[in-house]
Amino acid sequence: MPLPEGPAMKTVLPCKLCGLPVKTQADPAKDVFCCNGCKMVHAMLMESQQCKDATDFKDTALYKQCVAAGVIPDTSRQEPAPEAPSGPFDSDTLLTFHFQVKNMWCPACAWVLENALTRSNGVTTASCNFSSDRGTVRYDPVKTSPDKIFTIIEKLGYKPAFLDQRSRTDTREFVRLFATLFLTMNVMMLSWAVYSGFFTDLSARSVQLLAWPAALMASVVVFWGGYPIHRRTLSGIRSGWTGMETLISTGSLSTYGYSLFQLSRGSLHLYFDASSMLILLILTGKMLEQNAKNRISQGLGAFFSLVPQKVRICTDAFPNGRYVSIKQLSKGDLFMAEEGEILAADGVVTQGEALIDESSVTGEAKPVRAGLDDKVKSGTRIISGKIQVKAKEVGEDSILGRMLKIMENSLSSKTARTRRFETLLKYFVPTVMGLSVATCFFWMLFGLPPHEAFNRGISVLVISCPCALGIAIPLALTAGVSAAGKRGILVRDFEAFERVEGLDTLVFDKTGTLTTGRLEVLGMETENGFPEKKAWQMILAMEQASDHYIAHTIRAYGMAKGIEPLELENLTHHPNGISCRFQNETYRFGSMDFVQKENSAAPSSPAEQGAQIISTVFLSTDDKILAAVRLGDSMKAGVTSLVADLHNMGFTSFLVSGDAEKTTLAAGAFVNIPAQRTRGGLLPHEKAGFIQELKQSGKKTAMVGDGVNDAPAMARSDLAVAVHSGLNPSEGVAAITLMQETPVQLLEFLSLAKRVNQKVRQNLWFALAYNVITIPVAAAGLLNPIIAATAMLLSSLSVTFNTLLLVKRESRNKISD
Repeated sequence: MPLPEGPAMKTVLPCKLCGLPVKTQADPAKDVFCCNGCKMVHAMLMESQQCKDATDFKDTALYKQCVAAGVIPDTSRQEPAPEAPSGPFDSDTLLTFHFQVKNMWCPACAWVLENALTRSNGVTTASCNFSSDRGTVRYDPVKTSPDKIFTIIEKLGYKPAFLDQRSRTDTREFVRLFATLFLTMNVMMLSWAVYSGFFTDLSARSVQLLAWPAALMASVVVFWGGYPIHRRTLSGIRSGWTGMETLISTGSLSTYGYSLFQLSRGSLHLYFDASSMLILLILTGKMLEQNAKNRISQGLGAFFSLVPQKVRICTDAFPNGRYVSIKQLSKGDLFMAEEGEILAADGVVTQGEALIDESSVTGEAKPVRAGLDDKVKSGTRIISGKIQVKAKEVGEDSILGRMLKIMENSLSSKTARTRRFETLLKYFVPTVMGLSVATCFFWMLFGLPPHEAFNRGISVLVISCPCALGIAIPLALTAGVSAAGKRGILVRDFEAFERVEGLDTLVFDKTGTLTTGRLEVLGMETENGFPEKKAWQMILAMEQASDHYIAHTIRAYGMAKGIEPLELENLTHHPNGISCRFQNETYRFGSMDFVQKENSAAPSSPAEQGAQIISTVFLSTDDKILAAVRLGDSMKAGVTSLVADLHNMGFTSFLVSGDAEKTTLAAGAFVNIPAQRTRGGLLPHEKAGFIQELKQSGKKTAMVGDGVNDAPAMARSDLAVAVHSGLNPSEGVAAITLMQETPVQLLEFLSLAKRVNQKVRQNLWFALAYNVITIPVAAAGLLNPIIAATAMLLSSLSVTFNTLLLVKRESRNKISD
């Protein structure tokens, strides 16, 4: 008798497409997929015959596009697990999704979205930024998708969109605003007619004929015009985060309900005009505020729009290029770009010549000329000319892609000060509502008529402004990030602006920060009247076929100077130099031991202006030195004036390096950093220890380095600044990255940070003072609800337009530069 079959045992099999482990009861001979996305993409790949076996999947353009879009998980960084996992995914398989959110009216809207998204299935973390209208989520692609995330946001009353989706004017919101305006004007007109009953005799029928049409129009305004406000209020109450909408919704509905009650009693104390005006003022004010916010974030929008949507890829069938979607561009592809177009990838010019504007990436307004074998950057615009480029880095791996990623991460972050204020604001609205109720009962107990006490309670409710407090910090910081981006300064951390406060000490790395970090020809000294031009022609000819790193440097120098090499004979390569015959004489070029048998004095070397001499090579004939070529690491332009300007601003500068003490002292002397403030021969951990010593002595310190080997010291400092060196600008722990590859940009950032912090303080003090002063004034009965609502809107607009002044100033400064 056969045994009854039990439940099939689950086994762990790899996903047919991405390779992630999946627990399944399926037959091992059958294909297994971790999610519907992988199953769908696999079917499309097989149908299009883009790959022959599983090893080809990840090399296809479609696979890469689907990973970038969040359809399937990215497993490029995942290490194979030695044991079967307990579930199909770990933290490395979570996807990050950035998006826009429209119709957020105050910081509480962002808190509501964060709370709702975090609680939803499949989302691990969520962050929304009210100032930049952007959101970021980390999610499990098996449990949820971008479409489901958008559905959650839409149910809360907000409008999500992809980052590359251009914002469109919502006609319905304009219709809502103007209909509300028209109806409110009529309600006001009828209300004034009703109020005339306080001064003249109006019959009960006349009051009814005037009041009921006003009530009907007010009903449309409050419930249809105010629908977005009430919807956000309900969302906020459900999530536990209440904001400005809660106060306005409560105030307008209370006033409307009280007016209906009074109308049923035949009273003249009707406030349909107040309830309608509250809605109209909010709709109008928020439209003005959104326009101002858009202007503040205009620079960010222009930055994110640098990614072209199409690229002209060159193939055998289309040698002059054919326009296709940017998503089809892969590493190694050839593409064409001409006047007015934006380069789609980092690469090398293979044909043509062009004048390129790199200001979008580096902030440098001066255009550069690119020709054969020159490197070009993604996101830069061709001013004139036409070039063919071989793509080296595309998408998120390109310079523009990495910059955009840094900007996104920066905009989704919050400073410690912002988080503290958000915690306070969580209790602000409930406190104000309690004060409103207390004010109403207090004045009723004090003997005021109910309608007067009610008016004062409503005034307290609508005059308080959590918006002004909530946007005071993030709006100014967003404007700062935008202004910095226009100048080629990447801000990775909002707190970089705050950390500048109290900064008094700057520590510079030498190699790659103050110096170029590249071997260059520093100069030549000749002896015995030997012509310098002839020496260069001979040396260049001798080094033509050499693979030595010095030979590469000399050839590059000769090409830049337009030097024509001589025709030499009997060219012979030796372990430490090269020899040749020219006009019946033997010449040698190389080390001192090679060119001269007897140790005699080498030509004297003038001061190298702070440069580090790495190597000296000599040209000789008959054991006589004819010329000496000095090679080394030269100082970057402007570093001396940089240190002087920092000194005038009150900063103390230090110089540290892993190079020899003598070399470090020479570099320090060139930039006027005293010997007692230079440290040479330091290993990375010793640089970090030096930073720690400065901090323990009470100094607030910034470390300026190349962001890679200086990472330990930068992590230990109060503010980490990386000078971009052509590597990944997101490497290291830098809070900001200077994209012009020069520390001189540090002056611009320090000046900008000072202005940003000034705006933050102005906004905070104004918002705090407004609430401290106006709430008692409203409670005293000196304001009616309409004036209170107007004051509330003006406070929020004042903070916004004050920040806009910073944007305008930075735009003028950029133009003047």
